Amino acid sequence: MQTAKKMNSLKDRIRVLENYLCEPVKNYRDGYKSEIYLFFNEDFTPGNPLLKFLRSFDNEKDIKKWVDHVTSQIILKFDEGEEGIGDFIYEFIELN
Repeated sequence: MQTAKKMNSLKDRIRVLENYLCEPVKNYRDGYKSEIYLFFNEDFTPGNPLLKFLRSFDNEKDIKKWVDHVTSQIILKFDEGEEGIGDFIYEFIELN
């Protein structure tokens, strides 16, 4: 079994997140990746304070797992009448 390669820089983590969010849509859940992409104001640079949470992840697998979890929760729990999508995504950033 191969272990996940540890990432050292925030820039590497940001690149992984951006690339994963921009992958072609393969299923219904993937369609919500664009909401996460827009949440970060299309600013995938180390200067974006919204991306600082990525420091808590050690590898690519964990970042992708986070995205998959957030998109799943959007499908299961997001209520447009109760809150904005940005607020909903922000809650998952705060949890890290």
